[in-house]
Amino acid sequence: MRIKLFESEQKVMEAVPIGTIKKLTVKGRQFVIAHSGKGLVVADALCPHMNEPLHKGKLNAFNQIICPLHEYRFDLETGAESDDRCNRLQIFQIEIESDGVYLII
Repeated sequence: MRIKLFESEQKVMEAVPIGTIKKLTVKGRQFVIAHSGKGLVVADALCPHMNEPLHKGKLNAFNQIICPLHEYRFDLETGAESDDRCNRLQIFQIEIESDGVYLII
């Protein structure tokens, strides 16, 4: 399924500046969108360890999102936790096109 998130690349860059994480609700499902130094990533909204909301976390220089509860670090490309202590974070593909930014589920 392909779902339009933003009307343009400019709109997503304004809504999610580099170094930030925002919560998204799409068709009743919660996600986060993170803007790291390597670009935009959409992932499940909750940490797979203890279901803590990841939009309250932070990004680091290693392209990881850090859970605010126990500081588990998840790679934004693979979803793997840095010390393999829990399940992977589900990462979703996004496409930036001339007519908008799309989430692929």
